[in-house]
Amino acid sequence: MEPYVPFCGSPPLPADLWGRWMLDPLLLTGLALTLLAGLWAAQDRTRLTIGWALVALLFISPLCAASMALFSARVAQHVLLTLLAAPIIAAALPALRWPSLPLAGLFAALFWFWHAPGPYQATLENDLTYWAMHISLFASATLLFAALRAAPERGLAAAALTGAQMTALAAVLTLAPAPWHDFHLATTLAYGIGPLADQQLAGAVMWVAGGLFFLAAIGALALRFVQQDAPNPGPASAK
Repeated sequence: MEPYVPFCGSPPLPADLWGRWMLDPLLLTGLALTLLAGLWAAQDRTRLTIGWALVALLFISPLCAASMALFSARVAQHVLLTLLAAPIIAAALPALRWPSLPLAGLFAALFWFWHAPGPYQATLENDLTYWAMHISLFASATLLFAALRAAPERGLAAAALTGAQMTALAAVLTLAPAPWHDFHLATTLAYGIGPLADQQLAGAVMWVAGGLFFLAAIGALALRFVQQDAPNPGPASAK
C-alpha cells in the first residue's frame, strides 16, 4: 500500500517551492462550481469575483505547498481565508439576519479546534479532514461577517469576542515552550528556521493581522452604530 500524500503534496524544498502550483482537476472543478453558485446568489458580482479569486489563489498557488513545510504558512493561509476573502465575499452576498454572537462562538471554537495538535495532524492524513478544516473555517467566517453587516449594534460584542479569542490563541502559540505539531519538526529546517521559531512566527502573524483587522472592524461597526442611532433632522423650516 502506497503511503498517503497530503492534498498539497509533500513538504517542498525552498528551491522547488515556486514550481508547486496546484492544478488538480477536482480542485479546479470545485472552484468553478462555487463561482457559479456565488454569482447566482451575489448582490455584488464584482466583489464576489474578487473574493473568489483570492480563495482560489490560496489553494492553487505555492502557498498550499508552503503550508506543508511551515506552520506559519498554514496560519497565513487561514488568516487570509477568514479575515480577507471571507469578509469580501460576505459583503457581496445578502446580509444575514442571524445573531452574531453564536456565530462568533462557532468560528472561535473551529479556529482553536483545527489548530490544536490532534485535529491539525488529522488534516495531514486525510483529504476529507483537510477540506473539512478549510470549508468549516471559511464558511463560519463568511456567516459571521454577513451577520455583522446586518446588525452592527449587536456585532460589536461579536467582533470583540472574535478578536480576543484570536489574540489569545496567538499568544498561546507564540509563548508555548515547545512546538505543537510533530509533523513540522523536520519540515522547517530547510527554510533556515526551527519548528518552535516557525510556530512563534505563526502566532505573530495571527496576533498582528487579527488584532489590526478586528480593531478596524470594531471601529467600523461602532461608526455605523452611531450613524444609525443619530437623529435624522427634518427639512429646515422656512423663514
